[in-house]
Amino acid sequence: MSELNEYLNELKASARQVMDGEGTAAEEATLWPLTVELGWLLTAVPEELDGLGLGVHGVSMLHTELGRGLAQVPFLAATLAVDALVQSDIDTKAELISRFTTGDAVTAPLADVSTVTLTDTLNGKLSVVPSADTASDVLVCVDDCVVLVKLHQAGVELSARGTWDTTRRLFDVTFSNVVLANQVVLARGDAAVAMIARLQSLRDFALAADCVGAAAGLLDITIEHLNTREQFGRPLALFQALKHRCADMKTLIDAAEALLADSLSRITDEQLAEIDSQLLAKKAKLVACSMFADVSEEALQLHGGIGMASEHPCHLFLKRSMLNEHLGSGNGNYELDIADHFLAQLA
Repeated sequence: MSELNEYLNELKASARQVMDGEGTAAEEATLWPLTVELGWLLTAVPEELDGLGLGVHGVSMLHTELGRGLAQVPFLAATLAVDALVQSDIDTKAELISRFTTGDAVTAPLADVSTVTLTDTLNGKLSVVPSADTASDVLVCVDDCVVLVKLHQAGVELSARGTWDTTRRLFDVTFSNVVLANQVVLARGDAAVAMIARLQSLRDFALAADCVGAAAGLLDITIEHLNTREQFGRPLALFQALKHRCADMKTLIDAAEALLADSLSRITDEQLAEIDSQLLAKKAKLVACSMFADVSEEALQLHGGIGMASEHPCHLFLKRSMLNEHLGSGNGNYELDIADHFLAQLA
């Protein structure tokens, strides 16, 4: 375990160096090729499939660093699709994993918003799919079936979905009589249900990590601003009231980070599909997203009017925090699920 932690720390330091070099909100066209070249998509892939074998702990660490820099890359969507391939039993698994971690891009939806129906054909709309225009395939989960669908074929239409958050490019994917037999079915039945549950846990942990990293990065920017901006001949950082507000922000971030770390320490990769793991992921995501929104609003106030200026990145963090709250199943659904579980324990 100590060797794993040491390796994770080295990977974290390397990722931090890369992201600092690229700057805040580095564009997808620049950062994505670098992400692929560095092999980050192989982080959670088992060693027997030529990956790093660092599992959910390793990939969560990378999500934190990417979030810290507001990276505009579809890393989360790609890692979900790659993990689905890893868990599948298809004969071409190794070939497809190699393809999607070194060459062609693959994507997956980041929210539980879908009208897709599946019989012998796929019909309906898949929403909130990052960078679908540059991907070759998309992961589709419908009830008890998980399938990898080619995006460049008859019956598939892409439409850009505009959002206030400009750090992600989201699309709706519409299917019209797309023949299932021509796609790659990764799992059916109970195996598919377990795979979908696992992917939801991975997604929620990743969103939590993204929020923790982004909030920490925003706090660093805020403190730097307070140290350089002067009022009445003194840096704003010397005013006690502002120090207390920064301390409160740091406390919120550390609490969400601690909950995420504790939740990850309680599970193994093999347990991600279990109910307890899903609940831990939901708690981590709910707390982290709420924290990020609070920190973003506070940082905006501490920056004054410059925070909403297009030249300053502060507003980008606020917009990303607002989108993150709606990704996954949405914070409101998480609150209900956690409350139902708590009440069931009291019964």
